Amino acid sequence: MTVAFDKIGALGLGVVLALVVVMPFVSLSTTAPAIKPTQVDAGRQLYGRYCASCHGVHLEGQVHWDRPGQDGYFPAPPHDASGHTWQHSDKQLNELIAHSVYAYAVPGYRSHMPAFAGTLSEAEIDDIIAYIKSTWPVSLQAYQRVLDPAGIDFRDLPPGWRFPPTCRFHARS
Repeated sequence: MTVAFDKIGALGLGVVLALVVVMPFVSLSTTAPAIKPTQVDAGRQLYGRYCASCHGVHLEGQVHWDRPGQDGYFPAPPHDASGHTWQHSDKQLNELIAHSVYAYAVPGYRSHMPAFAGTLSEAEIDDIIAYIKSTWPVSLQAYQRVLDPAGIDFRDLPPGWRFPPTCRFHARS
């Protein structure tokens, strides 16, 4: 009986350890691609080189990012959970990085955000987005995944997750 229990206990411990090691890298949804650790690592480096000088080393953005500065330009917004980056789909984020904010901005909006289409490849932009998304809580990742055309399968979310209270989808949780 002890031998059988030891084998079952060892098997159970192995399964638990595998889940602890593997689960952080499992996609929130089976309908959209998972963020790969290699993307996150590459994106972190690219973000540091191209984005951190304006958006902050810790994705914190610039002070008073939500209103124009004295020069009439909006400061760089945060990309962490305190900002609104998670309220945009991957496609929108890709467009914002590649072509700047003007495709989505209201008339008269002014920003120092450059277009990176000639500087960064589409894969590099995707890596930066993957890095940014990897820093968000699961609730914001879930909200943002709903915006993705591939959608989200709510059954694949971890137990206890909730949409953020300001989310227009939070009634579904």
